Amino acid sequence: MLCDANGVPLRFILSGGQASDIAYAQPLLDEVSIPSLRCHPRKRCHRLLADKGYDAEALRRYCNRYRMQPVIPLRAMKRKPKPGLPRLFDRPKYRQRNIIERMFGWLKENRRIATQFDKLAKSFPEIISLACSMRYLRHFFVQSRPQSA
Repeated sequence: MLCDANGVPLRFILSGGQASDIAYAQPLLDEVSIPSLRCHPRKRCHRLLADKGYDAEALRRYCNRYRMQPVIPLRAMKRKPKPGLPRLFDRPKYRQRNIIERMFGWLKENRRIATQFDKLAKSFPEIISLACSMRYLRHFFVQSRPQSA
């Protein structure tokens, strides 16, 4: 799942429970469209915040190719980074990763999703899409509502 800085889900890919998430990171980033208030939607984000499970050379090269700053801690912070690729790790920015953790928490509050009533790979993504759409609309209407004095 990919979300913006406000915790609004942008895109998700359903995978098997035994599959690694890193295998789906690049296809997920390729298909996203980031909404913007000022101009047309952007194709790429400025920073990619992810946990240690996404620490892979291929993903870092992907971020460098599209000028995204990866904010991903090393799997073992004691080991030295390999030469050639700079390892930028911005701890204050990494703390913002709790936004997606809170978004997952909100998603699991929906009883139908948390208990997986829909067991089929055909219907489960539709329920998640519906929940993500509700979250997007709620965020959109809260921002566009005029402030009362």
